[in-house]
Amino acid sequence: MGILNNLVGGGNKAPRLQKFTRTYTLADFGVTANVSIPANSWTTLGTVTVPAQQQVTFGSNDPIGGGSIAGAPCYIIMDSDTEDTRISGKLRLAITNANETNTVVVMEETTQKMSSSRDDRTKAVLLPEYTVRAKEDSKLQVLAFCTSAQVFDYDATDTEWSIPVTVYQ
Repeated sequence: MGILNNLVGGGNKAPRLQKFTRTYTLADFGVTANVSIPANSWTTLGTVTVPAQQQVTFGSNDPIGGGSIAGAPCYIIMDSDTEDTRISGKLRLAITNANETNTVVVMEETTQKMSSSRDDRTKAVLLPEYTVRAKEDSKLQVLAFCTSAQVFDYDATDTEWSIPVTVYQ
């Protein structure tokens, strides 16, 4: 009866959240068009809004079922709209509340480092599970900063986002 009470809201104990890892891509962040990145300004490239009754954070501690706390590889490679040119600058992964008035930067890294390797853990940017979770209606964001204006070509051949997250529900 205790499990049933927790499922329907009865009883005093909060239900235990189930945890699982996912990998978010461009589509998860709602990127469906090229994005202009002005010079010397942080620009939001994509956003995920946390659905009802879930909590989500960047990173995962068990990327391949082995109990590793080093983190899963975070890989972001972005082409510009200029042929054979990659976006050059810095990227941020951030968690923000629904009104975007309180933001926590989870990670900031160069685009060069973020695109170094997806498969080689010795070269990849590893992202362990972050301790702060975005709750219902809060957001996970990917932002970019470039010293010169650039246009992010979201559907270029080499553009790819592979961002590990941990979901609680």
